[in-house]
Amino acid sequence: MSGPTGTLAGAIVARLRADAAVVAALHGARVHDRLPRDLAPPWVALDEIRSTDASGLDAPLTRHRLTLRAQTRAEPRDTLAALADAVAAALDNASLALDGRRLVLLRVTDVETRVLKDRVTAEAVLRLAAITEPAA
Repeated sequence: MSGPTGTLAGAIVARLRADAAVVAALHGARVHDRLPRDLAPPWVALDEIRSTDASGLDAPLTRHRLTLRAQTRAEPRDTLAALADAVAAALDNASLALDGRRLVLLRVTDVETRVLKDRVTAEAVLRLAAITEPAA
């Protein structure tokens, strides 16, 4: 993935892999740029990315909507909450270095948690909003 979307996605994954609280909650740097197949929890992965042109008269902006998924074992229940909180803290209002772009805004807009049908796995879905513009 290249362009504004790929640049932002790479920076988010790099931030999470470097964040001590996220790595501690995962018991290692188990952060992925796409949903893993057949990987036992815990992990965090970038799922969906939607980017749209949000340019105004004088500013070429790109609006991004991103979804991250995190999975842990369902018990103890506070494990998933700790992981979701660590991911949100690492990204909300973060200042990320982007190649050829400037991050104007990065916000965690929504966090949803649930236990999956297998009753063994817990999942958090974090939704983010971002705006980028070309670097000056």
